[in-house]
Amino acid sequence: MAGSVAMIVAVAAGLAGQPGAAQSGVPESTKHAEAYLAEFANCVVAQKSHAAPVGRFLRVIPDSAGFYPASMKAADLHCLDAAARRSGSVLEMRMQPATFRDALYPALYRRDFARQGPVMAIATAAPALLSAEFDGDLATLPANYRIQRALGDCVARASPAGAHALLMATPYDRREDEAVAMLRPALAGCVVQGQTVRLDRATLRAVVGEAAYKLARAGAASPA
Repeated sequence: MAGSVAMIVAVAAGLAGQPGAAQSGVPESTKHAEAYLAEFANCVVAQKSHAAPVGRFLRVIPDSAGFYPASMKAADLHCLDAAARRSGSVLEMRMQPATFRDALYPALYRRDFARQGPVMAIATAAPALLSAEFDGDLATLPANYRIQRALGDCVARASPAGAHALLMATPYDRREDEAVAMLRPALAGCVVQGQTVRLDRATLRAVVGEAAYKLARAGAASPA
């Protein structure tokens, strides 16, 4: 989330450079890139052989010295090849570790909670403890991580159904538009008065995805 958040994914030699008409000002190349990144993350989290390195990567303090090496161990490039075969394209991915991390939590949520529908236990799950989520000095967390994480937790708790709809949708398709509309009241209610928060779709998916996945797991682990 924090630090190098920009999407750096080139999708097919011809696609990445096309200006294209944009939905909500987003170039077609970005829409394709984010859809492929979501597919790549879905594939990575489905690989049992990668469960341990993915778990270790997600416990590393973002932007710390070990962040990039851990991301490379967690990434399964066979999944990139699989996406290329399905799309009939030649894909090249130059991926920032923060962007990869942003895609993993929505993918983990889809993997574990897609079939059961919205996880209403999110609303009442116990508060998360960052000390239990990271290995390293929490004082070195990027400056905006706590702000974005608090916003994601608030939005997911306020609208578990909206969060679920957002995370199930393909980036920039009609279902995602509908999910964003569902989440607008929660977003408005979760922003502190006088505070200005700018979120693009990728960041919204990231902050809601991380919060929804962690809160859903906490809710599932809580006694009924």
